[in-house]
Amino acid sequence: MTTSTPKATDLQLLFPGDGDMARRCRAFDWERTALGAPSGWPPALRTVVRTAIESPIAMNLWCGPELVLVYNDGYRLLLGSKDSTALGQRGADVWHELWDEIAPRFDRIRAGGSSMYAENARFLMERVEGPPVEAYFTYSLSAVRDDDDVLIAVLNVAVETTSLVIADRQTREARAQAEQAEARLRSVFAQAPAFLAVMHGEQHVFEFVNDAYRQLVGDRDVVGRAVAEVLPELREQGFFELLDHVLHTGEPYVGREIAMTLQHGPGGATEQLFLDFVFQPMLDAAGHRMGIVACGSNVTDAVWSRREVERLLRESEASRAETEANEARYRFLAGAIPVHVWTASPDGMLDFVSERTVSYLGLSAERVLRDGWLQALHADDVERSENRWRHSLETGEAYEIEFRIWSAGHLAYRWHLVRASAQRDADGAIIRWFGSNTDIEDWKTTEAELHRLTIEAQEANRSKGDFLAAMSHELRTPLNAIGGYAQLIELGVRGPVTEEQKVDLRRIQRSKMHLDGLVSSVLDFAKMGVGRIELHTVPIDVERLIGSVVDMVRPQLAEKGLTLSVSKLPTALSIDGDVDRTRQILLNLLTNALKFTPGDGVLTIVAGGSNPDVTIGISDTGIGIAPEQLDSIFEPFVQAKTPLHVAGIGVGLGLAISRQLARAMGGDVTAISTLGEGSISTLTLPK
Repeated sequence: MTTSTPKATDLQLLFPGDGDMARRCRAFDWERTALGAPSGWPPALRTVVRTAIESPIAMNLWCGPELVLVYNDGYRLLLGSKDSTALGQRGADVWHELWDEIAPRFDRIRAGGSSMYAENARFLMERVEGPPVEAYFTYSLSAVRDDDDVLIAVLNVAVETTSLVIADRQTREARAQAEQAEARLRSVFAQAPAFLAVMHGEQHVFEFVNDAYRQLVGDRDVVGRAVAEVLPELREQGFFELLDHVLHTGEPYVGREIAMTLQHGPGGATEQLFLDFVFQPMLDAAGHRMGIVACGSNVTDAVWSRREVERLLRESEASRAETEANEARYRFLAGAIPVHVWTASPDGMLDFVSERTVSYLGLSAERVLRDGWLQALHADDVERSENRWRHSLETGEAYEIEFRIWSAGHLAYRWHLVRASAQRDADGAIIRWFGSNTDIEDWKTTEAELHRLTIEAQEANRSKGDFLAAMSHELRTPLNAIGGYAQLIELGVRGPVTEEQKVDLRRIQRSKMHLDGLVSSVLDFAKMGVGRIELHTVPIDVERLIGSVVDMVRPQLAEKGLTLSVSKLPTALSIDGDVDRTRQILLNLLTNALKFTPGDGVLTIVAGGSNPDVTIGISDTGIGIAPEQLDSIFEPFVQAKTPLHVAGIGVGLGLAISRQLARAMGGDVTAISTLGEGSISTLTLPK
């Protein structure tokens, strides 16, 4: 690439618009990067860069051999604290904590592989201070090539789904718990500091709102009533149309600091509020949109605080009456926008607290200044807070701590997250400390309750597994006795046995073996539930494995008059897995196909492999499975078309155990079916 500096008009075309990233890209010194000056970039790269910069969707380009990052405004939110240094840097340096995980994906595309797409992929990311935290994204990676079909960049389109995935995970966990745990969880939501509302149907009828939402709308009676009836003042503010759009399109809406005018109850005075909120479509079991979940927080105080700080800054700049130090101070405050604001001199003595702070504490500003703030702390937190503050004063490190502060309004101590940063002069000397206190009492209460409920659910699941395992072992003792005595009688130990009696004894043995198999299934399921299944993974020859399973079912095939066909297998095809457990899975799938295929039917086994997996499919010409039952056949104690009490069928654990075993070995079991035509069950395991 050439290194000539592009003209301003060229940069304006390459990085169009007035967005933050467009301005930053135009001002960035690209010649310091492996990409060189933008004037020398290939036309294909320039086109996709311009498209990304103008897109409202989060996009990032990994450019050139070093995968240098060029991204738009939407992608900044994904970067978090990395945004300040990520532009023009190597992807491996920016996402160093993820590189071992994601590098093979870029290698695959570089090698000519197809584009990649993933939904709700999990990553551990360093986007904020502290250890990595989990985050989820729906994203795609696709190659950008020049006219000579040479790879010049990889386009990354991403949508963060962290909050949705975590909410979905919590919902699924709550559903698996007992009704009492679910009721407690609903109580936690009802008392959560963030507002929450669930609306159903085209008219957006309220089904559930928590206390924070009721407080937001002035304690109105909302449940069972349409939003247009409860909040008529929103009619001309565009919210009804926004709800309709989300319900009809299924596209979530995320609003930041959205202005809204609400009344303090019917006929009351109106007030302008600012809200951060999400409208999320809610789906039924069939995937149809049935309503909307609205959740968010009232950020009015923060918005007004920021505007107040901005107003002070404008006045300061206009009058030039303030000194240069004061101007820097107010600019610093404009970036903080805290709930409670305070400042301190370099020696740590408080010299300013906001009116909001003294009102919260119920003390005068004079009593709080210097070291008077310590009298508002819980006695157990004073020493710890002083030591941490002294450390920050000595080292210049940012001050961050959680401690309890007296709230005059609540007449109780409440937990707060306290942060402070040092402002320095041109020589690096500290000239002032700026701090903020954020009330986190409700959040800590909610977190503790959720943790307790999780522990209860885990203990209940463990107890269930132990009970099933114990009962399965106890049932085997009388079963073995039945089989043993029947065998002794058949051998004539108790005297001569007629042919008719031998037939009955063999029936007893078959019933005993069937029941023993059912008990084994329950025991396996119980072990899986409490994590006691041990797997010994080794390379397994697929052809030999299939042959051993086919030999085991030949008598049943002959008895029902079924035909089994095994397609030609690829040479030296092998998988990684536990031999006995893999054979158990295939036997379950083959037995299941045999069981539901009428006489003269055909079973077919097909195997094949492509990196990184091998698939073994078993198809039949049986009765098939109805679409509404297909999703449930892998659930414990469920069998399509057959009630559990029918003799000789089983308890419906075979497919459930098979899927769990396959997933434990890094694979899966899936099924497709057409009612009346047959089914295909597929085992997938790593090569």
